[in-house]
Amino acid sequence: MQRTILSMAIPTLDKWKIIPNGSVIGTVRNHASIADGDVITTSQIQNPELASRQSIVTTMTGSKYKLLEPRGEISAEQQRKEDVALAAILAKAEKDFAANNGQIASEKKQPPAPKKGFFGGWVGPFQKSAENDSGSGSMTSEARKKEMLSRGPEWQEAVRKYNLNGDTIGLEGEYLLAKKPTSSTSGKSSICEAYKTEGATGLPRENATPVCMKISDNFVAISREYENYRKLSFFGMAAGEFVKCYQFFPVAGYDLPYQNQCALVIEKGDQDLKTFLNSKGKLEGKLLRDACESATKCAQALHKAGMVWTDMKTENFVVMSNGDVKGIDLESSMPINDYPVDYSPEACPPEFAKALLEGDGLYFPLDGSYDVWSLGMLMLELSTGRGYFDNKTPAQITKLLRDMDDETMSNHLEGIECDERLKDLIGRCLQKNPKKRPNTAQMLMHPYFLAGNPFGFLAFN
Repeated sequence: MQRTILSMAIPTLDKWKIIPNGSVIGTVRNHASIADGDVITTSQIQNPELASRQSIVTTMTGSKYKLLEPRGEISAEQQRKEDVALAAILAKAEKDFAANNGQIASEKKQPPAPKKGFFGGWVGPFQKSAENDSGSGSMTSEARKKEMLSRGPEWQEAVRKYNLNGDTIGLEGEYLLAKKPTSSTSGKSSICEAYKTEGATGLPRENATPVCMKISDNFVAISREYENYRKLSFFGMAAGEFVKCYQFFPVAGYDLPYQNQCALVIEKGDQDLKTFLNSKGKLEGKLLRDACESATKCAQALHKAGMVWTDMKTENFVVMSNGDVKGIDLESSMPINDYPVDYSPEACPPEFAKALLEGDGLYFPLDGSYDVWSLGMLMLELSTGRGYFDNKTPAQITKLLRDMDDETMSNHLEGIECDERLKDLIGRCLQKNPKKRPNTAQMLMHPYFLAGNPFGFLAFN
């Protein structure tokens, strides 16, 4: 079931000004993935001459910002932040210029050079305009490169071996796409298999292993997901619990349709947990305990990093070739006490459903109990082979959640066949009162998990 997007307020820029390349620099607030008070530089905006106080501007990448007070006299600290932001842009531009031997591409725009904010967040690409240059030193277009490659036997062999479809991702064709893309669970992105290329040849590296390429025109959501992976890594919480995040391309490539899309490169699993579950009917024994424990550790990692997942469900886990279960899809994860940007009806708790039906879903403050409810529903699905709300519409699910009481869930749990300790753990997670639900540390100390790992307390104290 797809997520439902919650409309959010447009981020604002205060103490702003237009800089020579047509971008806006200013202090941002209410941004989905950037901290309030950060000085950012947007990508180039449409119609810079129309920018004025209280106007809404749209960047070339489609992002919108409301302009507050234009820059007048600013504090020394504000000036310092602005100088740092501009210095990062200029340094990147000089580096790109030097890398191209002082020449500007004739057949394509220069790649955006995003300035990195806290945790490396992408807060506004800098773009050089293309210039006409018919000299022999001009860069070869990706289309021309592919045309040349397609004539060679090495390329034809690679196409057969890796099932390549001919498309590339990255401004220098760093990845080759394979097979037919599929849609993400949110429906907002395309998911493709891809292979890293080997420098000069443009072919997959020898004995290359595939990665997962997530491609979308929703720059805000995918950059937020990249930021969330980086936060986990920064806090040292991601090891083994989530797939590895390798790279983020603010612009997926020069070739259409990738010019207006971004791409995220992550570790590839064998299949998603939902598909794996369907093939098994339901999980049992060690297989079930390991999957439940992995999901709980994912939630624990996010909570320790100050985030709430808000979208914990079987589709957002993958089973690796060695049988490990890892979390994916963090585009809707938000900081604790922040508000949700979207939701999956079958994964949200009763208190959110109630707020949503009362018109307050947009300003529902998030905390870890949201994910604990989702964990309970996930463990219930894994142990029975079916979702509690299967065959229900989003509207039906939301109303059922709002009206649910503890007795309803207790009666349901009595009727299923699974480990009694797991039943008890699920029941604790699915209490209607969020304050009564355990946190993830308490969950991992539950007898159900300790039965499979009697020394588990050593890892979580």
